[in-house]
Amino acid sequence: MNSSDVKNKNKFLSIFSGSVLAITMTIVLILLFAVIIRFTNLDDKFLFPVNQVIKIISIFIGVTIALKKDNSKGFLKGILISLIYFVLSYLIFSLLQKSWSFTLNNLYDLLLTILMGGIVGAIVINIKNR
Repeated sequence: MNSSDVKNKNKFLSIFSGSVLAITMTIVLILLFAVIIRFTNLDDKFLFPVNQVIKIISIFIGVTIALKKDNSKGFLKGILISLIYFVLSYLIFSLLQKSWSFTLNNLYDLLLTILMGGIVGAIVINIKNR
């Protein structure tokens, strides 16, 4: 295995670990939110916005940690991290709900997730390179 192969393997591991970290953060934050909902009379209209904020926080943390040693291609790497995040979250939550439908809302969610990951990745790399 030459040094190029090792670098590529490390980049993949960094991207994958960022996605797993983001999923882990999402699960932790959703469980905390579930506890809050359990002990309060929070209206259902808050579920969607809070879930979106949880996703944003999780992707931000996952991308930021994954790219801390990188100096380039933040937009692309952010997209890859968020794409893997979306696939993993779709699989996990579909298993939990026992529902495998992919709707137009899922497509919007995928596009928003990818865009968000790319933007965060670009910001993280550009801030580091200043």
